[in-house]
Amino acid sequence: MFSKMPRQFKRNNIWSKKHQGNKYDEHDDRDRIPTDITVRKPNNNNKGGNRRVSFKTGIVAQGRLNFKGRNVEQGLRSQLIEEDDERMVDFDPSKASTFRRRNSPIPGSARNKTKLFETGAGWFQVTIPHGNKYDKDFILKSLLKALSPEIFIPHYWSVESNSVIFYIDDYKTAKILANVDRTIEMPNGFKLIIKVRNGSPQVKIDPTVRERMKLAMAKRYNAVTKALDLTQFHLDADLRDIYCGLSRAPIFSAASDIITENIAELEALNLDGNKINTLEMLKKLLSKLPNLKILYLSNNKIQSAMTLEPLKNSEIIDLVLKGNPLCDRFRDNSIYVREVRKRLPKLQKLDGVELPAQIGFDVETEETTQLPSAKASFLVDQSGADIVRQFLQQYFVIFDSDNRQPLLDAYHENAMFSLTCTYHPNPDFRITKFLPYNRNLKYVRDPEKRKNLLKIGRLPVVSYLSELPKTEHDSQSFAVDLSLFTPTLITLTVTGIFREKQSSSVSVRHDLRSFHRTMIIVPINGGFCIKNDILHITNLTMAQVKTAFKPIAPVPVTTGPSQPPVVPTPTSALNTSLPPDENTKLQMIEAMAQHSQMNLEWSRKCLEETNWDFQRAGHAFTELHKQNKIPPEAFIK
Repeated sequence: MFSKMPRQFKRNNIWSKKHQGNKYDEHDDRDRIPTDITVRKPNNNNKGGNRRVSFKTGIVAQGRLNFKGRNVEQGLRSQLIEEDDERMVDFDPSKASTFRRRNSPIPGSARNKTKLFETGAGWFQVTIPHGNKYDKDFILKSLLKALSPEIFIPHYWSVESNSVIFYIDDYKTAKILANVDRTIEMPNGFKLIIKVRNGSPQVKIDPTVRERMKLAMAKRYNAVTKALDLTQFHLDADLRDIYCGLSRAPIFSAASDIITENIAELEALNLDGNKINTLEMLKKLLSKLPNLKILYLSNNKIQSAMTLEPLKNSEIIDLVLKGNPLCDRFRDNSIYVREVRKRLPKLQKLDGVELPAQIGFDVETEETTQLPSAKASFLVDQSGADIVRQFLQQYFVIFDSDNRQPLLDAYHENAMFSLTCTYHPNPDFRITKFLPYNRNLKYVRDPEKRKNLLKIGRLPVVSYLSELPKTEHDSQSFAVDLSLFTPTLITLTVTGIFREKQSSSVSVRHDLRSFHRTMIIVPINGGFCIKNDILHITNLTMAQVKTAFKPIAPVPVTTGPSQPPVVPTPTSALNTSLPPDENTKLQMIEAMAQHSQMNLEWSRKCLEETNWDFQRAGHAFTELHKQNKIPPEAFIK
């Protein structure tokens, strides 16, 4: 598609009437005639036939540009007078505009003055064109009179091409100086031109300057305390005629080289009041000063906590940052301290205030120190292992049965129970059947619902458990931690895998669940019961999926002596003083048959003769099988 053609200028603004029939290409201005130049035809009095060219101050006649009453001649004359004291520059006609757009600023107006910005460097260059004509004291007195009651200190006064140049380090003063431009009348009638812009003093780092810096730093070093004081280094009495501001990278680099070459054992460095706004330069220096522990950076230009990143993981223990814009960004001092310590974890003192010890894992360890080996279970007291094992065994046998009512004997009269769930966002892996019972406080915000999902009392707890989906736990996956074992209180956690019982015999991966259970158990009537029970259910990890419900290798049936199969004792087991009911007995028989590979009849016989103690039954089976006293028919199914 063709782009929209640019609108042509009005004929009476550019062309005379005789060009009405000509086409105009605004990209080709070879025949274009500026409006302030009039070309006239030769007349009889001009015998040479040459064109007469006259330069007019402005065309106001009908059919020409109309400046709407502005006195262009007066404006141009005023501009020429004002620029008389300035340096002349070549005029490039190709860059000059033929006419000024409507509402555009008049050349030389206040709108064309250089804008000042309050930057991190904080320096401003002041230039007075042809200021060398006047005495320095006279210029300074004139400026101070115009700025009264404000005062300023000119730095690094110099003369270049008859222009006076100096620097100031205050943004407010710089703005005032810019505003008094052309307001101070000199003895010859001209008004003093004052140009102010952002700019830092320049200095070339040569061997002479480096040697002067070295001497200035030597008198600031304290060999006893191994401390170097570079406070306001650019204002040092021996460096007043040159600018050695440490905020400039070349100067700081030269100072760093002097420090590392002569005082590498430095322990304290003071950089207060040097207009430093970045700490990238410090990163290299700190790497070469292993003993540096104290760093002062007050009254600089550090803007944010991110500026402290180059100090990260340094050995600094004492840091001063007060007087920087960074400190004003935090209303809460604790947040300020936290953000600083995030970059300097070894910091002990900030802005002169001792900091409390930081809680963390950054303890110093020797290379030979090793972490303790991992254990399948943690037992605070070995004497509690048998009690916990028996208790958990009986509990989960009943929990996985079709009738959970016998669990009434496993809970205290005032027992409490709650269930929480977290699950994978994939709908195929959601723990759908358990979600109605979920009391995860992150998702359940309604106080009334939270209250209803917390079950208090033996009967409400067991009734609640009976509503949960039927399960089958993998006892081989259990890991039990006994964290508290006293005669009056037991606290334990058990983690493992279970699956939801399905109508079909085929088990799928989506039915597998991981659980974590915390129980508080108290003794009562010669046995033990649960006072507090918290159950958490979530999805399996890939590692758990590979090991879940892994079948036990069958025991070869032989008539001769052989090594007996070891009946796996579940890591979780419970014991109560009450005899199990018929449903529990059936569950125990099935478990014994699965672990020992005996048939159901011999499994029942083994449990009956050990008074339905699953642990004793397993031990008896193992010992008798070692002695080859179990007949072969016990393994026929």
